[in-house]
Amino acid sequence: MPGFLHSERVVYILLTATAILWGGNAVTAKYTVGELSPITTAFFRFAWVSIILIGVTLYIEGKKALPTVRQLPWLLALGMTGIFFNNFLFFTGVKYSTAANASLLAAANPVITAVLSALFLHEGLQLRQVIGIALSFVGVGIVVTKGSWQVLSSLSFNYGDLLLAAAPVSWSVYSIIGRKAMREMSALKATAWSSLVGAFALLAMAVREGYHGAIHLSLLGWVNMVYMIIGSGVLAFYWWNQGVAVIGPSRATIFTNLIPLFGMGFAAFFLHERLAWPQLLGAAMILAGVWLTTQAGAIAGRLVEVDNET
Repeated sequence: MPGFLHSERVVYILLTATAILWGGNAVTAKYTVGELSPITTAFFRFAWVSIILIGVTLYIEGKKALPTVRQLPWLLALGMTGIFFNNFLFFTGVKYSTAANASLLAAANPVITAVLSALFLHEGLQLRQVIGIALSFVGVGIVVTKGSWQVLSSLSFNYGDLLLAAAPVSWSVYSIIGRKAMREMSALKATAWSSLVGAFALLAMAVREGYHGAIHLSLLGWVNMVYMIIGSGVLAFYWWNQGVAVIGPSRATIFTNLIPLFGMGFAAFFLHERLAWPQLLGAAMILAGVWLTTQAGAIAGRLVEVDNET
């Protein structure tokens, strides 16, 4: 892989681009799941993501692209946590819950990842990072509720919310496993083969739901599916894993709180939803939280470099 992909500055750009692509995914998925079941949509998406990425990995890495016996447990764990369980929990949870609850519960991602990273990867958190995560979390709440206490107080939680609460845990475990797995293989290879594992697991679930091999989509449905395969699939998942490999899951996960921010922007542009000032305030808090978290990590990295030199 090109050396510039290991630069923190470049990784921050890629993670921001990933949040943009996943933010747009909310709009495209809304159209697609109206024509296909959510699980079938997820299966078809990751089947093609894996085919494309495996082809690219074989072209770039040659024989090294093939997984070794030692790497198989890592790939199975990545595919089940980040692709299968994350998609199953999220889509099934949304079916029984609301979009607002889904966004609020997803905002717990950085907190859960930070705690698990501290426990299993021994990644310490600085005060600035804790403040940044908290600020970003509150910002997501303001964006989702549009600053209305009535919206917040009227939120109710059910079976779907339990599934949605488990989804960030699954994603956090995926990110932590990815950090360790990518000491054994490239981010490209890990993303490619884990996507294939997840696609097979999703296929089993889709068949159980009644999928018989036929995909019927309108022209607009196919356009949205291509976006989910190439944009929010191939590119976003590869960039995410590259980010985790370079800066670690704790700092990478804070970028997930940018997703509702960009989703809000896409909704305003494509669906003509009006933006209120509380949402803009929440957006500013999210950006400030991301800046604090990433800057704290960068400062720590520079201090380590200076200490090593002395």
